[in-house]
Amino acid sequence: MAIDSGPRPAARALAAPARAARTYPRRNPMTFAYLLVILAGLLVLTRLLSGPAADHLKITISTNPHNMAHAPLEVLLASPLFTATDSGLLSHLLIIGGGVGICMAALERRMGAGRTAALFLLANTIATAAATSVAAAAIHSGRYPAKWWDGYDYGISYGVLATAAAVTPLVPRKLRLLWAAGVFAYPFVSVQWFGLLPNFATIGHETAAAFGLAAGCFLLRADRGAAGLEPGERPDSRSTAVAATPPSTPSA
Repeated sequence: MAIDSGPRPAARALAAPARAARTYPRRNPMTFAYLLVILAGLLVLTRLLSGPAADHLKITISTNPHNMAHAPLEVLLASPLFTATDSGLLSHLLIIGGGVGICMAALERRMGAGRTAALFLLANTIATAAATSVAAAAIHSGRYPAKWWDGYDYGISYGVLATAAAVTPLVPRKLRLLWAAGVFAYPFVSVQWFGLLPNFATIGHETAAAFGLAAGCFLLRADRGAAGLEPGERPDSRSTAVAATPPSTPSA
């Protein structure tokens, strides 16, 4: 008589990802909601609006020097709701899938939705302020093109790069340096140089990554300290160790 040995290896291998996808909204509610907002914004810009209307919206929400001088709060809040439409599929996978879907979700589960959102928004604000200040000075001095004064500059990449840098302490210790180096190197894939000065978006990305790394290290270390854990210790390691320790034999 045949005996059922349980699910086959292939079925077991597929079960974990399927369960993770099914429970993703419950485990990461803020990140899931933000993913829906990003995808809705992408749909609006690429499918629902006509070309001229989409271009007008992109200029309206751009954090260029002109808009930052006249309506800074509005563009700082609106810009991170729309991802750049001129990015390729690989860039969307890295920024939306990896940066938001994985890195932001990891921070949300570890630090909570409030602090994760605060880190993202503060990093976006600081990076935008730094990049716009450099852009304004460089445009006035003639080092940057004049058209950048009121050109396109919107998207989620500043906050996402800060989020990716912030998860560095959660990466396995042997890979942390490589991970951080990759985050800081990513903006230079598409850098434009004006003498020794990179384009202002690269300056913004590097600022966001530096802020995210510092904030992530501080917040995650504070969480571990409050839980009484060592810097490299996993939260569940102590309970596992206690459960695995056999009871001592009382002395006579």
